[in-house]
Amino acid sequence: MKEAINRRLGRVLVVAALALALAAAVAAAPRGSRADAEIDACRHRASGLLRVPAAGAVCRRGEQALRWNISGSRGPQGAQGEAGAPGPAGPAGARGPAGETGAIGSPGATGPSGATGPAGAAGATGPEGLAGPQGIAGLAGAAGEPGPAGPAGAGLTSIGELHGVACATPSGGAGTVTVATAAGGAISLTCAAATAPPAARTIVLNEIDYDQVGADGGGFVEVRNNGAAAADLAGLALVLVDGSDGREYDREALTGELAAGGHLAIAIEAQNGSPDGVALVETATGGVLDALSYEGEITAAQIGAATVSLVEGTALAGSVADSNTVAGSLARHPDGRDTNNAASDWVFTTTPTRGAANG
Repeated sequence: MKEAINRRLGRVLVVAALALALAAAVAAAPRGSRADAEIDACRHRASGLLRVPAAGAVCRRGEQALRWNISGSRGPQGAQGEAGAPGPAGPAGARGPAGETGAIGSPGATGPSGATGPAGAAGATGPEGLAGPQGIAGLAGAAGEPGPAGPAGAGLTSIGELHGVACATPSGGAGTVTVATAAGGAISLTCAAATAPPAARTIVLNEIDYDQVGADGGGFVEVRNNGAAAADLAGLALVLVDGSDGREYDREALTGELAAGGHLAIAIEAQNGSPDGVALVETATGGVLDALSYEGEITAAQIGAATVSLVEGTALAGSVADSNTVAGSLARHPDGRDTNNAASDWVFTTTPTRGAANG
C-alpha cells in the first residue's frame, strides 16, 4: 500500500515537472513557430509518464506520441463589467485655437425701459398741416351797445325805389318790399318773406360704391353734412352721368333733414366707369354743388340745360377705382375732406362705411 502511494506521488511529481518544462518550452519558443499553437510529447506506455523530446527528436520504443493545442478557440465575449470609479482629473490641456464665429442668434426678449433721458433740442418747425373740419359754432355773444345813427339817406324820387327794401312780415319775419302796379294804375306794396339762403352748400358727396364683387347690386352714394347746423335736403338731387355721351341716366331726389356731421346713404346703382360720374345738384337752379368723375374725366356733362364739368381740381387717377374682385368703395379720406381737389380728397378703401364716418 505504501509503495503504491509512493508510485502515485512520484507520477504526480513527474507530471508537475513536465508541466513546468512545457511552460518553459512554450515561453522559450520563437514567436510564430508551431510551438505557439501545439505541444509535442511522448507518453510512456507502462508508467504513463510524459516527456518533451528535443526539437526534431522522435518518441522511443514503448512511448506514445501525443500532440495538443496550447489554447482552444476563442470563446464569446463576456458581459461588460461594472464601470469603475472615475479616475482623477488629468491636467488641463493647452488652449485650442479660436473657432469660427457662429451664426447670429435670435434676438433676446426686450429688456426693461431705461430711465428717460434729457429732452433734446427743439426740432425745426414742420410744414403747416391741412385745415381741419369746421368746428361747431359757438354761442352768440351778448349784443353790443347801439351805434350812433347814420346820416340820413337820399330821398326817394319814385315809389318804385321801395322795391327790395327790407321790411317785417305780418308774422314778424324778415322780408323785402315788393311794388306792384295794377292795370288801373293802383300801386300795391307787399312785404314778402325773404328766401333763406340754401344750406345745401354744406352737403357733399362722401362715398360711392358702384362696383360689387360678382353680380352688381347693393350700390349706394353717401352724402355728408359738413356744416355746423342741420341742413334741409329738399330741393337737392343725386344725378348719375354716363361718361360715354355725357348725359344723365338716373336721378334721385333727396328729402328730409341731415344733422350736422351726419351721413346719409342713398341706394342707387351707378355704372362701372371708364369714365362715369355723379353730381349733387340744386333742382331749382340746376347748379352743381359737388361732383366726382371716376375712372376718367367728364368735363362736359349735360345736366338739365347746363353743360358742366364733373372734375374738381386735379382729376382722380383712373387707377383709383372701385373693384369687382375686392369689396370696397371710393371715399373721402379723412371723412368729409373737401378741398375741391379730387386727387387728394378721394381714395379707394376696402372697408365701405355705408351711412357712417369713413375710416
